[in-house]
Amino acid sequence: MLIDTIRADRLEAMKARDELRKNLLGTLFAAATKDTKTPDDATVVRSIRAFVKSLDETITLLGDRDSSAQRREKELLEAYLPRGVDAATMNADIAAIVAALPERSPKQMGAVMAALKAKHGAALDMKAASEAVKAALA
Repeated sequence: MLIDTIRADRLEAMKARDELRKNLLGTLFAAATKDTKTPDDATVVRSIRAFVKSLDETITLLGDRDSSAQRREKELLEAYLPRGVDAATMNADIAAIVAALPERSPKQMGAVMAALKAKHGAALDMKAASEAVKAALA
């Protein structure tokens, strides 16, 4: 499980005296295990994405000022995220799902999104998928 990997990597960071990595992974671990002791991978991925989004906002706000620590944190976190589905694969899957629908209308968006999520899970960029499904059903 992903949470076990994060726990082991934090222990490794402690041994290596890598304070930034140790603190970041400790905070991530605490956030991911806030509701349950053993969260599933999807919950951990949501926590990581929330952290990355927050770091993106911080980097944007800092602008030209030094944001190297935030950039390093972002790189460390992104290493734990599953590889995303490329646009070509996603569009091909959307086309196949839409072709199998009894009728093609925007009302079918929920069914298409559910099928995509079932196929790709946490690797799916929901925002990009939503836009592509809207275009396919229009």
